Parts: sequence; structure tokens; C-alpha cells
Amino acid sequence: MYVTEKIEETVIVVIKGKPVEAQRFITNREGVTYQFDRPAVQVRHSFCLDQMREDEVILSPGLIYRLVKEN
Repeated sequence: MYVTEKIEETVIVVIKGKPVEAQRFITNREGVTYQFDRPAVQVRHSFCLDQMREDEVILSPGLIYRLVKEN
């Protein structure tokens, strides 16, 4: 993947009423890249996994990242 322009490296999201800094992109050990998509919805102090798609992962404290698909 090539980046043609500089993109902000972090975003600020609000989780449980507090601002949280999230990396815009993350890469796992296998070299697969994910892009921050949204904060997770909490139900009764936990995360409902029904909100997740197959190409998404959730990281503490409730950040959902979506797989970056190469063209």
C-alpha cells in the first residue's frame, strides 16, 4: 500500500464520556492493516458483538477497526 498524501495519524473519539486517542491505522503481526472505523456500542457494561462485521476487530477500550483491502 502506498500513501500519496499525509493523513492524520490519530483520531479522538469519546468512550464512556472520556476522550480517547486512537491510531487511524494499525498493523497486526502478520502485516495486515486495519483502519479505525468507529467506537463500539456498549450494552450493559460490555460490547455487543452483533455490531461487528467479519472484516473488523475490536480493541480495548472499545475501538472498532476495519480491514484495509488492497486494490
